[in-house]
Amino acid sequence: MAMLHPRPSSTHLPERSVWTVTDLEALPDDGNRYEILHGELLVTPLPSSGHQGVAMRLCLSIAPWCRAHTGWKILSPGGVYVNETNWFEPDIAVYPAPEFPDRPWREMPPPVLVVEVLSSSTRARDRHHKRPAYLSHGVAEMWTVDQSSRTIERWTRTSEFPDTLRDSFSWTPDPGLPTLVVTGAELFGP
Repeated sequence: MAMLHPRPSSTHLPERSVWTVTDLEALPDDGNRYEILHGELLVTPLPSSGHQGVAMRLCLSIAPWCRAHTGWKILSPGGVYVNETNWFEPDIAVYPAPEFPDRPWREMPPPVLVVEVLSSSTRARDRHHKRPAYLSHGVAEMWTVDQSSRTIERWTRTSEFPDTLRDSFSWTPDPGLPTLVVTGAELFGP
C-alpha cells in the first residue's frame, strides 16, 4: 500500500521536515519506491503483477515506435527530477534524449510522456498531486492507466479535462511523426 509518509517504517531514517533528492540518494535499497512531492516523502512498495503487466505491455508498444521514429529513451520505471524537493518515478517515462547514452537524472530533459498505472493506494496522488507537478515541470503529456475501467486518461499542459480513451488510443508527440495506435485489447487483454 502506498502512503504519504514522513518516515518509512521499513528503514530507520532521521526525522526530516523537508526531504530532498540528496536525502533519497542516501537511502538503502529496501524494495520500496521512494519519491518526493513538495518535500514530503512518498513510499510505495513493489507494484502488483497486474500493474507491472500493463506497464510492460504499454512499454513494449511504445519502445519500437520510438526506436523507429525518434531514438528517444524509454525507461520503465523512469526517474523525473523536477527540483531538489520533487522527484518522481513514473511507471514509464519517455525522454527526448538518445536511447543509449547514460546521463545523470538531474541532466535529463523533461519527458515528452510519463505514464502512471493507477492502483487503489496511489490513484488520488497520481491524478491530483503528481499530474500537475509533472505538467508544470515541462512534461508534454501524462497518461493515467486504469486497469479496472480499462481506460487511459490523457492530460497535456493545456488540458482542463483529460481525454478518456477506451477501445484504442493514439499518440502523436510531433505532427511530423507517424501516429502510434494501441488497442485496449493489446493493453488490457481481451
